Amino acid sequence: MCGIAGAFRPVGPPVVDNEVLVAMRDAMAHRGPDGAGLWRSPDGQCALAHRRLSIIDLSDSAAQPMANEDGRVVVVFNGEIYNHAELRCQLEATGRYRWCTDHSDTEVLLNAYQEWGLDCADRFYGMFAFAVYDSQVPGRPLLHLVRDRMGVKPLYIARTPRGEWLFASEIRALLAHPELTAEMDLTAFWHYLTFIVAPAPLTMFRGVFKLPAAHRITIDHTGQARAQQWWSCRPSAADTWSIDDLSLDEAADELTRLLRQSISRRMVSDVPFGVLLSGGVDSSLNVALMNELMSRPVTTFTIGYEGHENTNEFDHARRVATRYGTDHHERRITSTEALDFLPHLIRLQDEPIADNVCIPLYFLAELVKTSGTTVVQVGEGADEHFLGYWWCEHYREKYENLYRPARNRGRVPWWRRLAAVAPAVTSASAQDREIVGRAGRGEALFWGGAACFWGDIRSRLTPDSSGFAQRVDCPVEGLLPDGHRSLDSHRVVSGYLDDLDDDLSEPAVLQQISYLESRLRLPEHLLMRVDKMTMAHSIEARVPFLDHDVVEFAAHLPLDYKLSGGVGKRVLKQAAEPFLEHDAIYRTKQGFGAPMDQWLGDETLGKHCLAAYERSAMATSGLLDNTFVTDMMRAQMAGGGGHGFHLWTIMNAVFWHEIWVEGNDGL
Repeated sequence: MCGIAGAFRPVGPPVVDNEVLVAMRDAMAHRGPDGAGLWRSPDGQCALAHRRLSIIDLSDSAAQPMANEDGRVVVVFNGEIYNHAELRCQLEATGRYRWCTDHSDTEVLLNAYQEWGLDCADRFYGMFAFAVYDSQVPGRPLLHLVRDRMGVKPLYIARTPRGEWLFASEIRALLAHPELTAEMDLTAFWHYLTFIVAPAPLTMFRGVFKLPAAHRITIDHTGQARAQQWWSCRPSAADTWSIDDLSLDEAADELTRLLRQSISRRMVSDVPFGVLLSGGVDSSLNVALMNELMSRPVTTFTIGYEGHENTNEFDHARRVATRYGTDHHERRITSTEALDFLPHLIRLQDEPIADNVCIPLYFLAELVKTSGTTVVQVGEGADEHFLGYWWCEHYREKYENLYRPARNRGRVPWWRRLAAVAPAVTSASAQDREIVGRAGRGEALFWGGAACFWGDIRSRLTPDSSGFAQRVDCPVEGLLPDGHRSLDSHRVVSGYLDDLDDDLSEPAVLQQISYLESRLRLPEHLLMRVDKMTMAHSIEARVPFLDHDVVEFAAHLPLDYKLSGGVGKRVLKQAAEPFLEHDAIYRTKQGFGAPMDQWLGDETLGKHCLAAYERSAMATSGLLDNTFVTDMMRAQMAGGGGHGFHLWTIMNAVFWHEIWVEGNDGL
């Protein structure tokens, strides 16, 4: 795991001097405390920089940037290729490569590119963001940027006013370049208020873009850049197995085999590794299967909040730790620690991720670091691909009983359905009216598992969209979808869902949920919170439930094997039955986060946030309805709020703007 950065300008003067490149590189020193490297092409057209966190092959010979024998191909790489040993055997069999390391996966990447070109990524099991400079054809150099299938590792790109291409693992590295300034992208901010993150390729920084998951960019010798999606896992009815193809028992057995294989792959490491353990089925099954594969106790880590025993999961985690005899570590966070951390959180995120789970994740990664462990496996991805969230059943019911009938008014009296399922005076009725409205407008029912401002509350927050009007110019051809340029977040959603065949298994919304989450929320929200918070402590997080064999298997399963009778992750839970107690598998999902409703209702923090908002540039910009925002804050402090999610989304952006755009660290 590392931090990478670089510059490329094939036409015109050489790229920026080494002093700036070192500043870009070292802005990400936390991503790679074990070493630093810098390479510059003889003609000065390209420079690559690297911060190293040594995980596989700790020798100096595995340092980066790494060049081939004649120096015409150079690579910088962030991530891990778990099947590097098998690929090395294939490449050694050709007899075409001289190897300089014992078992570096970076050298495998370098030689795999020379052997198979960019298609080498199709052969990788791993998480990666890498850059390859290729000058094998004289006078026609290329720079390739590639992000892994699921988007576990980030990669950002920008072009300076003078035509210099820049890339880096973190936005802060790009901003170390003298030609880039921090300015808010108003279109990205509009969509952030909907999705609590800016949807890729947008970022909250104008002119800075992130490479979406499973995409690559090639910049040619003329300086022109083009993006391409290189992998997809689109569901369709034609590709969905029936129960006659595979029984539930057979599916559970095959899933166990795939997970055992995935976890084994992610145990490839030359440094200590462990598991983040919440006590839920995903992390607990991870522990159980890893325990089978190890000769020493699994190292496990759990965190909770002091004084919030009703939300902590210590007891559940301890039962799993005791069952498997793990080397277990725990930590309680005090409210003071968590609140004091908030300004630092904004800096670590680069751009806002309005998810309070970032708070315990940071302290959990700190616990991992102090234990002497460097690599951990985490449970992200299971809920998205096996329909584990409680709201999956909610959306299924709304789809069948309300949304689909409303789409076909000629046959079904949708207004009677509405009256039957939701009294007009309840908060649920507002949601149901929104659902009927979406159906009538031809919009998708599901917009994301963490959609924040939509419908009436969005209209009250941003009653006038004219202040957000801003042209979005993307210098990479094929990177920015048209829908992302608009002030209509549904166009972002429909841009993803339009990729799907019309022939989806019913209820279609369940296949749409998995696909949309894998394209938007999972890579730019859930995985980025893990990446930012673990790398803050130089910890590498690996995601076995996102092995692409597991993801592709999940996409083929009958929907009843995922969600049936209100039980989500049905096949995963059946696979877990031989390994875990019944309660550990089937208890109500508790979740993992911070008590933001309580904190923002506290008079001290509430007043601090209110004062911060009222003095902020956001309040004077006219973008938001200030009365609506401050009324929410006062209601929260008065104990009648329930607006913690909405307020944290707003305040995350307010604090981000104050630190990153205004340059004021005085939170």
